[in-house]
Amino acid sequence: MTWRAPGAALAGIIAVTAVLRFSLLGQNSLWFDEAWMAWIGQQRWQDIVPLLRAGDAHPPLSYFLMKAWIGIAGDGEAALRFLSACCGVLSVALTYALARRISTERVSLLSALVIGVSPFAVMAGQEVRMYALLGTLTLASTLALVVSCERGGGLRWGGYALLTAAMIYTHYLAGLMVLAHGVWVAWFERRHCGSWVLAVGAAAALYLPWVPSLWQQIAHGHGTPWFERGTAFLDLGDLLGLMAFGGSLFGMGSYFFPGTVGPAGQVLILLPFLVTLWRGAASWMSDRRSLGLVGLPLVVTGVAMASLSFARALIFYPRWFSFLLPFYALLLAGGLEDIAGRWPGRRAEALALLTAGLLAFGAPVLDRYYFDPGFRPYPWRAAADLVRRQARPGDFLLFVNSSAEIAFSYYFRETHPFLALTPIEAVQGADRAPTFSEIQARALAKRYPRLWIIATPPLTPGMQERLRAGLDGAYQVVGSRSFPGIWLHLLEVRRPGPPSTPRGG
Repeated sequence: MTWRAPGAALAGIIAVTAVLRFSLLGQNSLWFDEAWMAWIGQQRWQDIVPLLRAGDAHPPLSYFLMKAWIGIAGDGEAALRFLSACCGVLSVALTYALARRISTERVSLLSALVIGVSPFAVMAGQEVRMYALLGTLTLASTLALVVSCERGGGLRWGGYALLTAAMIYTHYLAGLMVLAHGVWVAWFERRHCGSWVLAVGAAAALYLPWVPSLWQQIAHGHGTPWFERGTAFLDLGDLLGLMAFGGSLFGMGSYFFPGTVGPAGQVLILLPFLVTLWRGAASWMSDRRSLGLVGLPLVVTGVAMASLSFARALIFYPRWFSFLLPFYALLLAGGLEDIAGRWPGRRAEALALLTAGLLAFGAPVLDRYYFDPGFRPYPWRAAADLVRRQARPGDFLLFVNSSAEIAFSYYFRETHPFLALTPIEAVQGADRAPTFSEIQARALAKRYPRLWIIATPPLTPGMQERLRAGLDGAYQVVGSRSFPGIWLHLLEVRRPGPPSTPRGG
């Protein structure tokens, strides 16, 4: 095989990757996390850090990049998602480059292909969040570490320090990658421990300006990559399902929703992938340095997150861990190569068949992701369109909570008076109830004959009833409409007459 053939294959994989990442970028409406990032990016430069200190759980790099990008490309849905799509394409090239340092050409191309067509990677690469950037920086930092250990030099270690600093300025989970790098260096590259410690020290020094903000996030309860105690743990089965085929099949969890199948069912569904991963790890046993480089990020992150989620009942969402997908892909590609090698003389055909079989799992997931409106929650564009068609001058908008206000207002930019209620804690374990009194309702009714309630979780149906009871003395509900994760209620000042119902488009 000449160098031209793998080069053409890689170019084809990157082309397919680009088509999948840049297609239909603006088709799905932004959900709250995306709208929040867009909203932060629309603020003044000097206001971004105070806003992140008070109400966010992430470092600032992705928000600063979004602010700069909005100044160039605008704040349309496709424009906002463009940066993540670019990171998604770059990650394929970086996956190939990292794989070539430790494995064969065939495994490197297979790894790039798995990342290129992975539904999980596509979803992360089309989201206005920091996950695609984190994945790119994780790969770049790991590749810089390998090159620095192999070739040395202050400039290379300096590059590793810069990339590591950028990585931990993107997401707090990146700290686990630094830990995995440290374990790998201590285990397999002891002669470079001093250089690695100096590089990480330089990255930590670059991170020092953010430490006061991190401390304030912790003080506000936002400074860790989880939000609260709860009953939703990191489900390793759902996470592996997302990595394997994008989730959502056979009762497995999807990018947004938890799965319904139990552990035994998960193992059965994932068995072909588990066997392939096992064979991939076994194929690298003769090169434990490479196996450690690939496996330690998965092991360190999985053990740390699972331990924390069970020990303290902390909430972690599997979609946060898309940055681990390249290491999964390397193991999977190694396993495919190993299994195909058991058919001498038919190796190429067996490899093609096995690869097509495993990747075929992702086809229905991609189809649903692109074309099924029910695949994603929070269709704020549809909700805003409905209100826009039926709103009248002087209508009052009552948001429950700030999440609803920010996401709805991205699409509904007409000027209307509004109020955003903040849910408050009742007794532990009880529903949250918004603060709104009958006196406030009567005061509103004197000025505004119609009122829209626009609500989203954590408001439950029971809490909605209590809110509407507070308004009941002044207003009557004349129509309701629900979307996945969104509730709209139209209220009018009490007067006789038959109710009407808002109509959807």
